[in-house]
Amino acid sequence: MNKVNNNKKKLLVSFSGGETSAYMAQWLWNNKQDEYEMIFVFANTGEEMEQTLDFANKCSEYFGFPLVWIEGVFHKEVGKGTTHKIVSLETASRNGEPFEDHISTYGIPNQANPQCTNELKAIPIKSYARSLLWKKYYTAIGIRVDEIDRIDSRRKEKRFYYPLCEDHPKTKPEINRYWKDMPFRLELKGYQGNCKWCWKKSRAKLLRIAKDNPEHFDFPKKMEAKYGNYFPEHRLKEWIKKGKPVPKDIKFFRNNTSSQDIINAAKNADPIIHDDSKDYDIQRSLLNYDETESCEVFSQCGNEIDDF
Repeated sequence: MNKVNNNKKKLLVSFSGGETSAYMAQWLWNNKQDEYEMIFVFANTGEEMEQTLDFANKCSEYFGFPLVWIEGVFHKEVGKGTTHKIVSLETASRNGEPFEDHISTYGIPNQANPQCTNELKAIPIKSYARSLLWKKYYTAIGIRVDEIDRIDSRRKEKRFYYPLCEDHPKTKPEINRYWKDMPFRLELKGYQGNCKWCWKKSRAKLLRIAKDNPEHFDFPKKMEAKYGNYFPEHRLKEWIKKGKPVPKDIKFFRNNTSSQDIINAAKNADPIIHDDSKDYDIQRSLLNYDETESCEVFSQCGNEIDDF
């Protein structure tokens, strides 16, 4: 970690594990050290692709920025909230352990309860910053100029910084061209993303993933069987107060579609999905990239247009 310099502004760099945030991280490290005291943080959910973990480690080693790996720690005691623990490439969870801890505390996340990115990534990252006694700091977020609609409308109030939209604008094809010429890159197709089975993905993308790697849905399938009828007490009280029937048989995916439903549908489907990690033409389009390689932390990460 850099030596503290009180003359510098503090900058927390949110490293998602994707190529865009990795490009942002190395650019900040190479160009902004005189301006900022920086920390680089990667939050692991336990359901990240192994390629993502390898890529995160390679980036830190190759570019030289110190990457701190953390995982969320979830407390069921009222008022204690989510904290963090520090892990590493070797000790990072790979079987969904933080994700299950989250679900056992807050219930299954889905379109009606979209809290997984916040609880598994954003809040643990803030917890780490608090552990350093950081209070007033900026957060660098890897959102490109061709996805500017994902910028938080309260960015100034929250002290969010978007280098790839502001100081150093970049588009998806430009990022791809950069990594194409590097000795390594994230070995994933553009539609796969860092999370193995993210429920925010479109039906077509989920079917493609289930067709190629049905084992990626083992974890959400297990969670639906184990926690499908679990409702956190604090939400249960709110639900009853509103006079609503308590949901049963809760699923991750839109229209209460189960993981097994997706696996079954994928057997008779063969969707052709564009792999935008191979787009190198700068003129292709500045707009309409409907999904980046990750659901970026601290972004207004909306749902996909094509729905179930």
